[in-house]
Amino acid sequence: MPDTADVVVIGAGVVGCSVAYYLAREGVSVTLLERESIGSGASAHATGSLSLLGAEFSPGASFEMARVSYAEFPELVPELEAATGMDLLYQRRPSLRLALDDEEVDLIKSLMEWQQPHVKMRWIDAQEVRSIEPRLSPSIIGAMYEEESAQLDSYRFNLGLAGGAERKGAQILYREVTGLVTDGSTVSGVQTTSGDISCGAVVIAAGTWSRAFTPWLGFPVPVRPMKGERLLLNYPGEPLPVLISSPKRGHMISRLDGLTSVGSTGGRDYDQRDLFAGEEFDRQPTESARLELLQRAIDVFPDLERAELVQQLAGSRPLSPDSKPIIGPVPGWDGVLLATGHTTKGIHLGPITGRIIADYIGRGSTQAVADMSEFLPDRFADFADADYLTAARSVDE
Repeated sequence: MPDTADVVVIGAGVVGCSVAYYLAREGVSVTLLERESIGSGASAHATGSLSLLGAEFSPGASFEMARVSYAEFPELVPELEAATGMDLLYQRRPSLRLALDDEEVDLIKSLMEWQQPHVKMRWIDAQEVRSIEPRLSPSIIGAMYEEESAQLDSYRFNLGLAGGAERKGAQILYREVTGLVTDGSTVSGVQTTSGDISCGAVVIAAGTWSRAFTPWLGFPVPVRPMKGERLLLNYPGEPLPVLISSPKRGHMISRLDGLTSVGSTGGRDYDQRDLFAGEEFDRQPTESARLELLQRAIDVFPDLERAELVQQLAGSRPLSPDSKPIIGPVPGWDGVLLATGHTTKGIHLGPITGRIIADYIGRGSTQAVADMSEFLPDRFADFADADYLTAARSVDE
């Protein structure tokens, strides 16, 4: 008997597993396809930071999507932990967005102008920064203090979503997709290396590999792999009491497993040749990134000189031309939807993406975000090419 499902989701990263989970939670028959393993792309090496600060989100719909997705986690995490028995290492605590020079001060304060009405935050001076954490560098000028942000282990979260979806009836198959089964402009199935799967809808959530569907759809899926690296350190001192980040120096987070996460490299750290070399190259950690990340961390937190390197992670992030996710129905097709291009925010935006896709499939529209026009695939209907380097440079790690 051939495989059948209401919906086939392609890609088992956090975004694809979120889509499968939210669909299965509504009683939809879901088959999740993955050619490698769960979380084998960007999700496995992501920081798992859930913060509304920084430059990744812009005023309007982008920031609304970020806030709505952030609000999903306090219920979603215990729901997944109860279903799977996993500890997702989820923590909610204040954060500091540090400025070590005038340029960072100006950047942080410019973002405050429109973020402050929506998030509990305030500017604090260097003295107050060090009253919170006296081990931080004396070079710090000041910081944005956010009353609450969050962080979890992205890989565990990915596995939790997959396991949760399975427990609600989803099927996970490890097969490579080789094409779509179509009748005119209507999708009726997915071709795989192990045979066809019949379905009424297909969700392409394959991260950086989503662009491979462009020729099959006759519609551009403009996503390129953007290299990124981060470190996990074993620091012998007391953990940091807050989650720390800096526009130029990245993040520094004491995880609940006792390790300290430091990173990340991104668009500002590579030339174009290395930044877009491709997925296989992106998985190779580099000595230059290791040294750069260690130096940045020590600049912020000098006592990290005592830390021991435990692991260096590297991989690709799915970068869209405007660094915003591509979510929703593909123009000209009945039953094909995209959920990709989340750049560095796939973990943060995974839950809201799952909810939005479930809404489109079940109801034909969504109210999860008031204005979806910034994220719909139809914004790329006339796409020919783009300066991805500009988009990459604007990503605030």
